[in-house]
Amino acid sequence: MPVQSNRNKMKVSASLLLLLAAAVLADDRCPPQDDPEQPPVLLAHPTDCDKFLICNHGTPVVSKCPPGLLWNDSQKQCDYPSQAQCAPGVTPNTEPAPKPSPNCPPEYDPDHMVYIPHETDCGKYYICDPYGVELEQTCPSGLHWNPVVNYCDFPELAQCEE
Repeated sequence: MPVQSNRNKMKVSASLLLLLAAAVLADDRCPPQDDPEQPPVLLAHPTDCDKFLICNHGTPVVSKCPPGLLWNDSQKQCDYPSQAQCAPGVTPNTEPAPKPSPNCPPEYDPDHMVYIPHETDCGKYYICDPYGVELEQTCPSGLHWNPVVNYCDFPELAQCEE
């Protein structure tokens, strides 16, 4: 009987751990619905200066700034560390910045984000950052990028073929 009791305790502990992890990862700053007439809601990552969050139907999706840049929450874009005014204590990424992509427009317009479907993975896409660099993004599990509406969608609606 003690063996069964320990198994039950392990199941309860694992369940509590998963619940705690979900609570830590949840971010209630994202609005529950996206407004297709507005650009996506962008938020500072709670712990990492070289990351930010993109709200997608109430769920924050973690995105990473290009190497050498940090999130500037007042400008809502990745920026040079001297301009980003990021919270201290987080180690910034020190890799050299990547070159701009020919798929991104030469001028950045924050009111008209540019999205690019991933070449081989229906569950991924790119966002052009202010420096013309494609930032790879991942859709929530089970969804595909839909280039017609520019958001992650049900596979049958996205009609992407891998």
